[in-house]
Amino acid sequence: MDQIVSVPQIIAMYTHPNVIILVLLVIVYAATATAVIIFLIQFYQQRLRVNHSIYGNHRINRKRLKFMILMVVLWAVFLFLQTWYTNQFGISTSENQSVINQLFKNMPVWTFIDGVVIAPIMEELIFRGLFFELFFRKNERATKVIGVIVNGIMFGALHDTGLSFPIYALMGILLAWTYVYTKDVKYGMAIHVLNNFIAFL
Repeated sequence: MDQIVSVPQIIAMYTHPNVIILVLLVIVYAATATAVIIFLIQFYQQRLRVNHSIYGNHRINRKRLKFMILMVVLWAVFLFLQTWYTNQFGISTSENQSVINQLFKNMPVWTFIDGVVIAPIMEELIFRGLFFELFFRKNERATKVIGVIVNGIMFGALHDTGLSFPIYALMGILLAWTYVYTKDVKYGMAIHVLNNFIAFL
């Protein structure tokens, strides 16, 4: 979904348009991103109502705060392991990251907004919110565990099928675990935004 929204950005990168065309492409991008996010939110909320879901809007409390602190620590470990794994196996930049790097080189502000804000919101609504509402709705431990694992594998496969797959799969598992534990998509969005922000530094 984010790839579709990013089409105007890719067009701008390869065609080097004049200012007027560039402004029009930015407007198309902003309008498309807004429309897609609104649609995803409404569809997600509709599924929550239909399923009488345990997921939804849950305020931060001590239990969730402790979990989020734990997730930040685990994410730091994950980033360390990611660096070690990449160096250990001599993995070159993944295709997904290569495209992002090229976009950032040509259009840093636009790419930063897309990668740090737009993409995490869309991906969490789709991969966590709608995924669990459509395929793993039961409030059972086994269902949740299987859902988290399947979600991680799917997330990894859609981002990279090469040697970088385990990195993206583990990322997907951590984000899915966050959603299942907090029962609120916003917490996963926060972690996802933080990860992508660090990746741009």
